[in-house]
Order: sequence, then C-alpha cells, then structure tokens
Amino acid sequence: MKISYNWLKKYISIDMDIKKISNILTDIGLPIKSIKKITDIKDYILDIEITPNRTDAMSHYGIARDLYTVLKFRGYKVHLSKPIIDNEIYFHNNKYIQIFLEENKKCIRYSVILLFKIKIDTSPNWLISSLESIGIKSINNIMDIIHYVMYELGIPIHVFDLDKIIGNKIFIKNAQSSMHLQSIDNKEIIVNKKDLIISDSDQPLSIAGIINNINYNIHIKTKNIFLGIACFDPIIIRIFGKKHLIKTDVQYLLEKGIDPNLTIYALRRASFLIKEITNTKKNISNIIDVYPHPITFKKIKLRYKKIINTIGVKISKKKIKNILSLLEINIHSENDNYLLVIIPTYRIDVKREIDLIEEILRIYGINKIKISNQIKVSPIPIFFYRKENEIRRCLSQQLVCYGFQEIISNTIIKNDQYSSLLNSFFKREEIKIINPLTKNYNSMRSSLLFGMIDCIKYNYNRIFNKNFKFFEIGKIYYRNNNKFLEKTYLSISIFQIIQISENNFKINNYPFFYLKGIIEQIFQKSGIFDYTQICSKHPLLEESISILLNNKKLAELGIVKNNFFKKKNIFYAEIDWEYLVSIIQDKKIIYIPFSKYPTSKRDLSLLVEKNVSFEEINQLIKNKENHIIKKIQYDLYEGINIPKSKKSYTISFFFESQEKTLTDNIINDSMKKIEYLLKNKLKAEIRNK
Repeated sequence: MKISYNWLKKYISIDMDIKKISNILTDIGLPIKSIKKITDIKDYILDIEITPNRTDAMSHYGIARDLYTVLKFRGYKVHLSKPIIDNEIYFHNNKYIQIFLEENKKCIRYSVILLFKIKIDTSPNWLISSLESIGIKSINNIMDIIHYVMYELGIPIHVFDLDKIIGNKIFIKNAQSSMHLQSIDNKEIIVNKKDLIISDSDQPLSIAGIINNINYNIHIKTKNIFLGIACFDPIIIRIFGKKHLIKTDVQYLLEKGIDPNLTIYALRRASFLIKEITNTKKNISNIIDVYPHPITFKKIKLRYKKIINTIGVKISKKKIKNILSLLEINIHSENDNYLLVIIPTYRIDVKREIDLIEEILRIYGINKIKISNQIKVSPIPIFFYRKENEIRRCLSQQLVCYGFQEIISNTIIKNDQYSSLLNSFFKREEIKIINPLTKNYNSMRSSLLFGMIDCIKYNYNRIFNKNFKFFEIGKIYYRNNNKFLEKTYLSISIFQIIQISENNFKINNYPFFYLKGIIEQIFQKSGIFDYTQICSKHPLLEESISILLNNKKLAELGIVKNNFFKKKNIFYAEIDWEYLVSIIQDKKIIYIPFSKYPTSKRDLSLLVEKNVSFEEINQLIKNKENHIIKKIQYDLYEGINIPKSKKSYTISFFFESQEKTLTDNIINDSMKKIEYLLKNKLKAEIRNK
C-alpha cells in the first residue's frame, strides 16, 4: 500500500526524518518495503506492507492514527486531526429515492447521499497531486473526491448517474437470472443467479459494489449524482472476486470488511469536499440510511495478571490505561484485578483478551522486554500425553528446541511432472480444483515436500543466512478408488549448501545423519524403540531409507534430488503423523530406573561391502547380544585409504547391567561374539586388531 508523506501530515503534526518515521512504523507492525522520493512535489511515498487483519490501517488516516498512538506514548508532542466533515444535521429522507434491503444478512448497512445540479469539471491541483502521488490518475472532480475519500478513510463509495436510475428505487438483492454486464474497462462480466447486486427497477447498477454497470457511470453532462456505501458480508465479496478473478482496491477493502459505523462519516466527508470544490452549498440531500441490525461494540475482560503472565514483565496499570486510551479503547468498568473495555468497531482484528495484550505490547514496545539471565526449566510431567493436540504441542516444542522453525505452506500446488511422478509411484490419483485461484495452482498437494521446497527457495533468495531448518505438520490430499482421502504428516527438512572436499567426499553429508538423529530423538520421546530401518526407493529422494515399526512404514528420509534446487542439498524426512499419534496413545508407561552400576564403552572398526547398511549390523547385534548392550553409536567413512567397493564403520558399544558391575571378562566375551557374527554373517574385516 502506497502512503504519501505530505498527505499523512494533514492528520498528524509530525516533523520527522522520513527514515525515522519508517523505523517507527516497522516497530509497530507495519513494515516499510520501500521509500520513494518525488522531487517534483517534494514528497516521499512509503510502500507499506499491512497484515490482512489490520483493515483499520489500510488508509492514510488509519496509518496516521496508529503512528500518533505510538508517538504520543513515547512522549512526543503530536496532535491527531480527524478529516473535516460536513457538520450539518442529516435526517432520514426517502421521498426522492427509496432503498429496499432484501438481503439484510448479506448487506449489513447501505447509506446513500444525493447530489443535485453538480458541475463535473477538472479537480483542483492539490487533489490531482495527492492522487497522482500514490499512482491514481485524475478523472474529474467527483470521481477524484470519491478516490480521495477511499484512500483517506479506507471506505469505498460507488457513484451512479441519478437520472438514469429507473423508478427511483434501489434494491439490494440476489440476481434472479443470468445476465451480462459491461464494466468500465470493457470487460463483460456474467452475473449468475444468486449473485448479490445493487439494482434499480429494471437492471443491475453494480455487482456486490465491485463492478459497476458502465451505463450508469457519470460523465461530463451528468447533473444529478447518486453516492452510496454498501457494507456487504466480506465472505460474499471474496467468493465473487475469486470466481471472476477480480483484484481491485475496492474489492480488497470490501472483502476484508469495512466498519459499518463509518459509512455516515465517509459520506459527510465526501459531501464536505464536494461543497468546497464545486461551491454548491444547498444541492446535497439528507443521508438515506438503511441499517437493520446495527453492529454493537464488543466488550472484553482484560486481566492484569494475564498481561503479566503473557508479556513476562509488569507494566503499570497507569501505562496500560494510557495505551488503551490512545488506541481509542474505552474502559466500561474496572476493579483491582481486571478492566472491562469497549472495542471500537473499526478494530475487527481485536476479538479476544490475547489480542488486547498483543496491542498493549505492540505500543509499549517489544524491544523494552528484557531477556532474563536466568534459565527456567519446567518440571518433567509425570503423565504421558494422550490427546493429539498435546502430542503436537510437545513434539513441536521439541523441534523448536533443536533450532527448527515451523512453517505453514499452501495446500494448493502446481500440477507438474514431479507431483505426477509422486502420485504414480504411490498409486494415488491427484485431486484437481474445479475453480482454481490461478491456472497454474490447480491441484491439492499430495506431499508436504512441495511446500517445503517453495519455502526454502523463498527464504534462500531473501535471507543472508543460507542454512535453514524447517518443519510442518499438515495434511495431504489424494483420491483412491473414487474416494477422497486426506492424511496428516510431519515433515522435517534441513537445507545446506553442498561442499566437496579434495577427495570428492560430500562434507555436508553430516546433516543426513543429524536429521536421522532428530527423528530418533522424536521416537525416543514418544516411547518408540523397536523400529527397523531399510533402504528404500522414492521418486523424489536420493539415498532414502524407510523406518518401519511392526512392518509398517512410520517414516522416510533422504536427500531431495537436485531437479528442484541445483547444486544445493535439501535433507528431507516425512513421518506418518497419524500412525505416530496412535502408537503414542496406545503406549503403556514403563518406568525403568537408572542403573546404579557403571557403563563401559568399547569401540570396533571394521570394513564391509558398500551394500551392507548399518541397520543390518545393528539388527544382527541386537538379536544376539542385546541383554547387556545399552546403546550403539556409529560413524561412517568412505574415501582415502579405503577400497572403492568398501566402507568403514567405527561402532561404539555401551555396556551396562541393572544387576551387577560388568567385568572386563564379560565385556570382552561379548565383543568376541560380536566380531564372530560380523565376520561370518557379513564377511566384515576387523580393523582395530
């Protein structure tokens, strides 16, 4: 969204360096993407990225209001001026035109003002330059005022030629039959049955307030003008915009939801500007307003203790009240423990107590919250998690502690050769979307891998640190035997740039084993130990292995093929989440006390053929000597001084007993049995003899 610095200063008394302004806006949650200087009119244009839930900040006055709040709280001498409006008292008057709201659930409020004997002319220079500074071309004085009010207050106003409205009646209703409508850019829009329209007694004037009928547009000979503001259900606008692939500023504001309690103010603002510019003082009607079910102010209970527990520091009650006052949030009642506050209707993003706490922290300044020097560790729970949401929270926290970041990727993907290859390999039928957002993104994902790769590519091109660790818990979608199925997976990935040593050995093969270790840590926390590993085939992964439990695949990991990201390594793992959760829920809690006897370690180095996996070695040893072996660790080496057809394992054995101290004779005897098994079963060559 583009914001003019000169325009911003009309509402807030501010004389600050533009970079400082951009830093303050970024601090309060409105990141500045770029700043452009316009030398002709001595102005700066700020390109601001606003989160979709902050509709109150999608205008010049909305930005000024937020900026004023944080500057005033920080002690700056600033003043906020509201846009001047027409202060005449208006009364409902439906003698000249009548409004019929047939769809009052889809249309929350409809407000109208009529202009008579208006001369349509060019706009004054200040209005033209204000609009041109944000990339809007001047049309005429009336349309320019309408655009000005929209970018000033964030309220779209639609305009019709009043003399062309048949029957002096306006209906907000569903279309009764299909019809064609020509828009201002000469596009033909098909109006379907049950599309929400604004209509006169004969034909539609507008579809959902987004696309206007070109036949009703004002022109140089227009004398009488109809101005209307419609507050529609945002879901209706979003569905219509997606169906007809419409992306305009009007559609964007309406689909996010405008404040129905600001319609009268916006019309009064428009009428004031029209009076000033056209010099017509008595040719404006009273406001006609239809508001069957007024939106009431929300009341939220805000507890002081909850604020402290959430933020981590104590903010004085005086500062909390000051922040709420600056945010135009009124206190309805209070006591020593909590406040009952009234939320203004333009703050549609503030719905819960936690939203209020977030607003307090945003204005107070998250940079003021100091990190404690003490490390506090929660006590180990004496119970085992059973509910899926508890398991999810527990394992997500574990991955975050390992340095992973959680992502949420799009469930809609491109239907390309890789997704087709994956579906063919796993014998799945893809699910195509009948009405896709774009032509390319037209299928539901059949693997979390595609979203993970897109996320890595996006961050790789924008972040200096090129090493990423991500995870996601999400669903995949596919069809089998004409049944639509969905399945949940936990995907984990590590990204590192490939490094090759002098002997052509991949130095960063380490992340593969690190990723495997992460999975084993998840299994250990989940109480899963008796799993097996086998080499597997995967259409999109190299060097992949599958982890099985009870002969059913629980996880798969490998290196993503370079077709996706050339000369880069993505180490990827996918865990069957539903299977994992079922195992955890069925697991019985078994307490095994720590042994009071010491642990002994022995190392063994051996050469084996390249086709021998560590899992074969591991399973062979476990089946024969598992009673006193507590843990097995291994290291792999291939390269200099090792024959090309072989590889070297260094295996560490940890011996421990719950009953007695293990003597050297017992341990050495066990090691001899292990060596014998390895030599005879796997034809291994023992190296450290």
